[in-house]
Amino acid sequence: MNNYILTTIQNPYFMMGVMGGLIIGFIILFIILISVMVKQKKITTKIDDFMGSQYSQMNLEKLFVDFIKKSRVVEEQELNILAKMEEVDSKLKFTLQRIGVVRYNPFSDVGGDLSFSIALLDNTYSGFVITGIYTRQGSYTYLKPVRKGRGDENDKRYRLSKEETEAVQRAITSH
Repeated sequence: MNNYILTTIQNPYFMMGVMGGLIIGFIILFIILISVMVKQKKITTKIDDFMGSQYSQMNLEKLFVDFIKKSRVVEEQELNILAKMEEVDSKLKFTLQRIGVVRYNPFSDVGGDLSFSIALLDNTYSGFVITGIYTRQGSYTYLKPVRKGRGDENDKRYRLSKEETEAVQRAITSH
């Protein structure tokens, strides 16, 4: 057996065949290497086109990790903003945002629409009505509370007049 191996190795045709096989193998590996390098260049070019040349030298893994960190920060900020918006929305419900104005002449002996009623209501139709009455003897101002679009029917001091009720209705429909 050792003789056979020794004879085979010493045979010049065998050695030429082995060398030819190795050369062909190297040529095939070289062609594969060239092919892989061309594909890598194409991918690198596509990444440059997609992400911009300033990222071409960056490590993609680091880039993705940074992106994930930034997206987590953005998610936290979004949750904070949503919480603030809910807080503002709950407070906004009780701000004066509906206004209704009625000008009128309550007395025939005084000229012009110098008297007025202004209703200032929140989103629950609660707030107040300011009424200014102008007469020849003087000017009078009244403030009456409004709850859910109505005056206090149980207390005659706070019952709404026709003009005040109209101002409240205008305020309710002002949105």
